[in-house]
Amino acid sequence: MLGVSSETHILLGVFSILVAVFGTGIALAGLILPDLRSVKRDIADLRERMARLEGLFEGFTRRESKTDVAS
Repeated sequence: MLGVSSETHILLGVFSILVAVFGTGIALAGLILPDLRSVKRDIADLRERMARLEGLFEGFTRRESKTDVAS
């Protein structure tokens, strides 16, 4: 370009690289975050199911055997 210094070319290059990096980051965040939310929801559902199973096993293992009645 006529009348444009080399510093201006360098600044434009740096600016364009920064815009590309931030644009890529925003695009990746847009792709990843919805899936991350669904994974968190699935983990919460699994925790709830495991808690139910844990309660069932605790009740099963703590049952006392019937004692014989003295005759």
